Amino acid sequence: MPNNVMAEDKSVYALEELPSLDFDDLMAADVQVTSAMKRLQNMSETAASIYVLTNKEIRESGVTSVPQALKLVPGMQVRQLDNNQWAITTRSTAGKHSSKLLVMVDGQSIYNPGFAGVYWEALNIPLYDIERIEVIRGQGGLLWGSNATNGVVNIISKHTSDTRGAFAQVVTGNQIDHKADFRIGGGLGNYSSFRVFASTEETDASTKSTKSTIANDDGRKKSVGGRIDLSLNDEFSFITQAQYTSIDMGQNLKLAKLDTYESVYLQDQYTREHFQIMAKLEQTLSSTSNQMIQASVSSQQGEQLYYKDDFVITDIDYQMNTLVKGVQIDWGLNYRYTSISIDETDYFTNIQDIDSYNHFGGFLQAQFTLLPDELKLIIGNRSEKNSFTGWEHQPMARLLWTPHSKHTFWAAISQGVRIPSLLEYNNRALASSSGIKTEIVGNADLKSEKSISKELGYRYTENSWGIDVSLFHTKARNVLVVEPIVYVDESFNPLIDLNFVSDADLTTYGGEAVIKWKPFDKITTELGYSITAYEYDLPRGTTEAIGFDSYLRQVIVKSQYKLNPEHSIAAIYRIESGEAYDTADFSVLDLTWNWQITPVVALSLTGNNLLYGKHLEYNNTNETYTVPTYIEASYYAKITAKF
Repeated sequence: MPNNVMAEDKSVYALEELPSLDFDDLMAADVQVTSAMKRLQNMSETAASIYVLTNKEIRESGVTSVPQALKLVPGMQVRQLDNNQWAITTRSTAGKHSSKLLVMVDGQSIYNPGFAGVYWEALNIPLYDIERIEVIRGQGGLLWGSNATNGVVNIISKHTSDTRGAFAQVVTGNQIDHKADFRIGGGLGNYSSFRVFASTEETDASTKSTKSTIANDDGRKKSVGGRIDLSLNDEFSFITQAQYTSIDMGQNLKLAKLDTYESVYLQDQYTREHFQIMAKLEQTLSSTSNQMIQASVSSQQGEQLYYKDDFVITDIDYQMNTLVKGVQIDWGLNYRYTSISIDETDYFTNIQDIDSYNHFGGFLQAQFTLLPDELKLIIGNRSEKNSFTGWEHQPMARLLWTPHSKHTFWAAISQGVRIPSLLEYNNRALASSSGIKTEIVGNADLKSEKSISKELGYRYTENSWGIDVSLFHTKARNVLVVEPIVYVDESFNPLIDLNFVSDADLTTYGGEAVIKWKPFDKITTELGYSITAYEYDLPRGTTEAIGFDSYLRQVIVKSQYKLNPEHSIAAIYRIESGEAYDTADFSVLDLTWNWQITPVVALSLTGNNLLYGKHLEYNNTNETYTVPTYIEASYYAKITAKF
């Protein structure tokens, strides 16, 4: 839903945008969200584990990218591979080339069809224009489709009527050589508004790699984009937005030598170009009904030493929300066409020669009020057909009980589906090895992974504090694993095929808890805790493709102190322990000081990854060609101006 509030900001941190430390905002009790039910609703009335990251928190915390911002969300597993690359998910083990997390920008999916994940380094959304980031931990398959098995991240940008005027920002530090952003916005007649933006960024390399090669993770990134909002009348509203991003970044790789098949560490400079355009038309049919149609195109091209891809993804979505005799009905249809081009290289070949695939289906959910103002039941199902595994179904039932305005209980049971990625289905890839030709082999007979999730949740909100707790248990079948096959070719050379098969079971369980407390008017605090455990049941002769029997535990402590109207301090202390990423436990501190120098100009100083020193956040190098580097302490200064 568009926000039609015509905010006239007068400073970088306009007064209404300064850390108000209002506890209603802190508790997010009045925050309205769209991702959980695919329509606007109060977060406090959501029967799901949802967390909202507001623009205010993003800015005060001093983060410079969306992946870094997601570190602020309790329960998100955000692992930094080097200065540029990330592995991110929730309620699962994150991998660079694997994902069960759906990521969207204003409802447009930005996943890469090759591995059904996200190239986070190519995601360059201006943080100052993000209204909020909604994160759902747990299955979102009914509303958002396949591969939203473990969660949904929806990045929602501001309405252009809230971004009028000019905005400029410059950042520099010990790892960010320079980062410059500019945006200008205004009106287009009486019923529309616009903004355009451009940014450029250059980062320096780290000082220490994990292997006998120097760190090679410097980078350059450029983006341009814009958005137009048009209110045709009281019934119709129209949004269109587009963005182009180009990156040129270094990385270290572990590849097999083509003559001896022995592993060798190499430096690579890889490039990606992403272009996205989206248009959305919304119509209010009556006081109880509205409909929406959205069309989008995403073009992605990338080239690395071992892999070159070119995708064009076209999506069309239609949705209606209506109230019929007290029953809230939400339904929709979707169609996706993906054009595929993966060049064959010495490391990658195509098995099925797939050049396109289709994906279409629809969903229906109904919300019944069993006890007025107290008990609601939501049931529904999504059925989709894809070119790889055919028809898939994702039913869901949720119960929401609010016996008192301060207490909310919820429960859910749902089935999620993860369909094989293109690489798992279509490609043969040469893997690094110790002198024996070893290839990872896709399989056209792979089945979709189906997971049954059971969730319980509770929220309590008091005047000065609140708590939000979620527990989950997920049993997945047809889980992707690797079956090694050793044989000799006609020349009696030994060969190893690592065949993908979908025959394992995986049990995942754990929970998240968030406690928010405002002890004084000038101080707000938040304590987040999460634990996720994984237990595989492997067929004989197979090994895990993603993760292994392990657990991950996180503690996040956040505090914001408003010294006076011009100065505020934000501190985030993060502890991570467990074997899930084959790394040592670590704890780091991020610290930011914000100073509103004048109504126009603001300065902030930030230190990230303080206290602990260099550390690894990801070391599951059996999953990827990528060689991680040590994550170091970083410092930077940011000056912003709004005219």
